[in-house]
Amino acid sequence: MGYDFIILGGTGIQGRICARDMLESGYRVLLAGRDPSSIRHLLTTWKRKSAFLKLNLEDASALRKAIRNSGARVVVNCAELEFNVQVMKACLAERVSCTDLGGLQRITAQQFKLHKAFQKKNILCLTGCGSTPGIANVLVRYGAEYFDKVETIDLGFAWDSDPKVFVVPYSIPSIFAEFREKPIIFEKGAFVTKPHYTLSKTFPVLGKQTVRGIVHSEVYTFPRYFPSLYSVRYLAGFPDHSRTYIEALLRLHGDTPEELPHTLALLKHLIPPKGYTEQEIIWVEMNGKKRERRLQLHLKCFVTTQPGWEEAGSNIDTGRTISVLSQMVFRQEIKEYGVHAPEGVVAWKPFFKELAHRHMYVTCNGKRIN
Repeated sequence: MGYDFIILGGTGIQGRICARDMLESGYRVLLAGRDPSSIRHLLTTWKRKSAFLKLNLEDASALRKAIRNSGARVVVNCAELEFNVQVMKACLAERVSCTDLGGLQRITAQQFKLHKAFQKKNILCLTGCGSTPGIANVLVRYGAEYFDKVETIDLGFAWDSDPKVFVVPYSIPSIFAEFREKPIIFEKGAFVTKPHYTLSKTFPVLGKQTVRGIVHSEVYTFPRYFPSLYSVRYLAGFPDHSRTYIEALLRLHGDTPEELPHTLALLKHLIPPKGYTEQEIIWVEMNGKKRERRLQLHLKCFVTTQPGWEEAGSNIDTGRTISVLSQMVFRQEIKEYGVHAPEGVVAWKPFFKELAHRHMYVTCNGKRIN
């Protein structure tokens, strides 16, 4: 049986969320990973539309063979960001479009070096297809239509949970990298590495929260599409009970190559307590000019734990979003070839409609727009 999509990292949390969304949408999905135990329910519920393939992404030959034999028109990369470039090269060799969840600036810069190669093959790599990067990028595409000149963008995420216990928010290796690496901002036409810094911001529902500057791919991609920009900063907000746990793991060197496997194994046993819920806000603040007058926009996407998706928490805004964007690529609703971030090629209206269908709502200056 040929599949519409092959999901790499299909047994991880984002891969599972993505697969379920695709299967519920009627697509055929091959989930590639190492351990099928976490996807038994998917394979059982949709046994005629899904299958598992054991795959080690470090084996380039096996990766190409898996893509080729799947028959998939789109490769969906939900694996760790360190595999992004390797997956792209396999897709180039097999002449198949792909999506991924994005990466840190250093990874994203490597990905864009393959832009012309993807153009020559008439295929697309849409990078940064989760919550942020992903939803945040399309928020900026929407907001940019209000401006003659976009000058500054601050963006990020903030979240909280009830009860206030530590549950792995998203990819722990990515979180460790974001906490360890010094933030990079775009300032006056250049990328500048800054010392770690924090700000205090107040959010609807969540209240006051400390946000910290971190490395993130939007800082790299936004200036490519909005040349009038002279400042982009990315700020991540973690509630105290999550941030202190992560910082403790870092003090114990839980992110080192020697300790990381043990850390990941330990965290797999942290099961959310009964009734656990999360609330998350993806936010963007844009400043610029319209007809020579100053203009400021506050854009937000609100996400909460949803009935039937409790295991996912607020990760639905990552796993379900890459499903939505991959489906748009599959249906050829995105016409461009090459390597692109969502703010450059994704039409906001159908995208926001799909988010609303999944109970993720967008506001501009407090007014709901989907």
